Parts: sequence; C-alpha cells; structure tokens
Amino acid sequence: MAVLQVNAFFKKAAPAPAKKAAPAKKASPFKKAAPAPKKAAPAKKVAPKKVAPKVAPKKTVVRKAAPVRKSSGKRGDGVDLSKWYGPNRRLYLPAGLLDINTDVPSYLDGSLAGDYGFDPLQLGKDGKVEQYRAAEVIHARWAMLAIPGIVIPEALGIPGGVWTETGKVFLDGEAGRPEILQNPYLFAAIQIGLFAAVEGYRAGKAPAPDGFVPFKGKFSGSDFSGLDPINPGGPLDFFNVAATPDDLAVLKVKEIKNGRLAMIAMLGVFVQGLTTGEGPAANWGKHVADPFGYNFVTISAIERTPVL
Repeated sequence: MAVLQVNAFFKKAAPAPAKKAAPAKKASPFKKAAPAPKKAAPAKKVAPKKVAPKVAPKKTVVRKAAPVRKSSGKRGDGVDLSKWYGPNRRLYLPAGLLDINTDVPSYLDGSLAGDYGFDPLQLGKDGKVEQYRAAEVIHARWAMLAIPGIVIPEALGIPGGVWTETGKVFLDGEAGRPEILQNPYLFAAIQIGLFAAVEGYRAGKAPAPDGFVPFKGKFSGSDFSGLDPINPGGPLDFFNVAATPDDLAVLKVKEIKNGRLAMIAMLGVFVQGLTTGEGPAANWGKHVADPFGYNFVTISAIERTPVL
C-alpha cells in the first residue's frame, strides 16, 4: 500500500488531452450585420463667460495755448527784414555810393518803414520825423484811393467822371441825379463833418465809438486804446494779415512804397489835366492808339515857324 503511494507520487501526471476549439459559425448572408456601436459624442466645451472689458476712465485733455510766434527776422515768404530796416537797409542810391555814417542823417536810423536815408532838405532835423511820417502815410492812403476814384468813373463814362469837370457838372445841375443828390453845398457839409469826426477819433480827441466790422463782429471803442494811431490793427485788421510783428513790418514797407507811387501818379494826373484839359483815361486811350504821335514830347512841343 505504501509502495503504491510512493510510485504514484513520483509518477508524472499525464496531461489532459486539449479540447478542440469549436469551429466558428459562418455568418448567414441573410442576417444583417449588427450595427457598429455609436461613438459617444464629444462633450461640449463650456464657453467661458464673457467678461465686459474694463472701460478706462476718460482723461481730461488740457490744451496748451499756442506758442506766440517770435520775430525771426524773416517773414514766412522768405523776405529778409534787414533789407528794409536797420543799418544794412537799402538806401536811395546803389550800394557803395553812400556812406551811412556820413551821407545819411543820424535821425534816419532805419526804424521807420521805407527809410532809404533820403532827406535832402533835412526836414527831420527838427526831431519831428514821426509827425512827418504820419502825414506821409495819410496822404499816401488818400492818393491810393484817389487814383481809382479818378480813373474808373471817367473810363465808365459817368457824368462828371472827368475830374476836371466834376465840380462844374454838379454846379450846373448836369449830373443827371435828383437835385438833392447834386447839391454841392450839401455834399461839402457832409464831407467836412465826416472828416472832422474821423480825424478827431484818429487823434484821440474824441473817444472812438462802438461798431461792427466784417469777420470780426462787434467791437468796442476801448479796443483801440493803446494802439498805434497810424497802424492800429485790432478790429480793423479784417483778414488778420498782420498776425505777427514780421508780417506787420513787411506790410508797412509795401504800403508806403505803393503810397509814394500813388502820390507821384496824382502829380502826373494834375500835370496832364492842366496841360491837355482831359482826364488820365482819355490821355491813356489816345497814347495807346498813337504812341508816337501822342506823347509828352509831341504835346509839349512848341510849333515854330522856320526863319531863313
């Protein structure tokens, strides 16, 4: 019994026969294939909550005042002021012919517009150069107004347009206007009153009245206090043409040069009127029609009978 147990202990156990796998069943062609399992839909991402953007507080913009333009010696269009003012300005003779220290009066120091050092009669030696300048500017402005006032009415053929006949036409009642509008005494009284008022305001003898000007609006008479009586600017500078000191300096030169030319033109109108008895428009028309037959030489020539 013990021997059998020992043999059984050492005897290898025979492996159990492997079971054959059952053959796979063929799918029936008549059976529908089972549908493939649906894929799970991807989880929707949760959109982050929109956070309202922070509004930056508005900053109060403080505008700085525009800087005051300083005089640079040159105007915006490149004009050099040293040509018209100061010791190196242009003189009435070409450079090199005059010595500014000996030939030019000391009171003409180049501070005035249009100062070419010309004063052969030494009128400014008495120290009244500023007063003479004021008178010159006023006469220059009247001459610049008078030239178009003489030429245009004559060229248009207006009755009384020829300046040598204006007074006669009005006195004779031939102006073709209502009697009250051609009364010379009435117009003389009106002109004297207006001139007296304007000169009183300009000289400061009467306070300037309030008024209205284009592009500026209303102004007060006190706006002219402290301004130059010859070139006040302010409310009278409608288009701001003298916005800077340089602009004003150049415009003063241009004004006095054109004014002097107008005064010479007025002198020519007077001489022509006395010589020909006609106005400048008629003289000019005849000269253009026959330049060589109607000119200063032919008009002033004296007819002489040849003597043997």
